[in-house]
Amino acid sequence: MNRNPVIPFILIMLMGVGLIFFMSAHGANKGEEEGKDGAKTEQKFDAKTFAKDNCTSCHGQNLEGGMGPKLAGNSKDAGALKKVIREGKGAMPAHDEATISDKDLDTLVKYLKDGAK
Repeated sequence: MNRNPVIPFILIMLMGVGLIFFMSAHGANKGEEEGKDGAKTEQKFDAKTFAKDNCTSCHGQNLEGGMGPKLAGNSKDAGALKKVIREGKGAMPAHDEATISDKDLDTLVKYLKDGAK
């Protein structure tokens, strides 16, 4: 009786694809974390980390300005900063609700106006 040597490879591939889908679904709730009692709790927004991950490549390592304008200690009013962050301006991309919530946007703007300390 001859066995097909391709079947084990197909089974391994299907298990790998299934594992990828499972891990993707598990990581979809990255904004939530389970507490000790099993209840889900929101992770606290960190403006400094958000700015480091999303702003420093154009606005400088310390947000002192670079390709983009200075953000640390920005003198624009909060409403104008929020509008630029939400809608984008020039080469700056827009950041919608999926990227940063309104509450977190307020925290980010306060962080920038306070000199990014």
